[in-house]
Amino acid sequence: MKIMATGLSSRFTDLGRVGHKHKGFTQSGALDTNSHMLANAIMRVPVTNPTIEVLLGGFEAVATQDTEIAVTGARASLLIGGVCQPLNHKMVWKKDATLQIMQPMLGARNYIACNKRFKTRLFLDSCCAVTREKTGGMNFDGKGFQVGDVLYYETGISLGATSTNASIDGRLKKVAPDNNLLVHETFTTMPVPATTLAKVYIVRIVLGYQQALFDHKMKVRFFNQRFTVSNEASNMGIRLTGESIGHIAVKLYSEGIANGAIQITPSGLPIVMLAERQTIGGYPKIGSVITTDLPKLGQCRPGSIIQFEECDVLTARQEWLLRQMQMCTFAQNQQSRNDNNE
Repeated sequence: MKIMATGLSSRFTDLGRVGHKHKGFTQSGALDTNSHMLANAIMRVPVTNPTIEVLLGGFEAVATQDTEIAVTGARASLLIGGVCQPLNHKMVWKKDATLQIMQPMLGARNYIACNKRFKTRLFLDSCCAVTREKTGGMNFDGKGFQVGDVLYYETGISLGATSTNASIDGRLKKVAPDNNLLVHETFTTMPVPATTLAKVYIVRIVLGYQQALFDHKMKVRFFNQRFTVSNEASNMGIRLTGESIGHIAVKLYSEGIANGAIQITPSGLPIVMLAERQTIGGYPKIGSVITTDLPKLGQCRPGSIIQFEECDVLTARQEWLLRQMQMCTFAQNQQSRNDNNE
């Protein structure tokens, strides 16, 4: 495909550089991992396959050959050859036709998956471009796509025949027994496990070991107000505005930062750290967003409203397992649907 317009930002993404933070490299990866994996599941390809992440629409590309794609994520108008197309479905994209993703009505990021693997250059096992580190990307300079770039596909790789089990890698191991009867009974009514889009996001967090630094009044202020996403929002993190919860005078040593960690700045307002966060930081952390709710943050844009809700570790684990099972079952159903059509 040839890139005709990039919008605010468009680039290759995947599940990130896992296991390299001790070397000083950020994790990176899709901010809405759920939509990234869903797009690949629809196309029956491994969830580790690269997708194209488009921020706030404005993306346009022309097909250089016939292919099939799926677009997931933000609620945006999607056109191929000027004809509206549905999100979360497999579509045929004919050679010389133009694909357009308009500015989203709700949400921030869309993900494009293909039935052919994009040809990418890997740095530490990931194709992600990280501008701050100048790593990854098409030219290993950390930059996203530029107008005129031509994206190619790997040759000699048949992804259409990928089995259901191969479509879900080690991050999506099956947590339920294989049951063909269940698959055939449910695939016609199985809901698409898409990321929830909203104007107000309820985001659950698990309190961390530094919660003792925050007194009862500070926690009440934190959990009983709605914060607004400021203009300082990026793949690195989201700075929130609202009423200050108070200042903590204790000086802390810098330490590793988890994806979704919520730091409280000296102003008493939170910053939620995301995929391209720095590897260490010293602000006090009240807790961390549960894995299942991180994709919601990937769909936040300036002006989005966030309210935090406390969650225990057991519930967070159950929610994560449930999401795994939903995505795995959806991938199996896609396989069954295609097998029945062949």
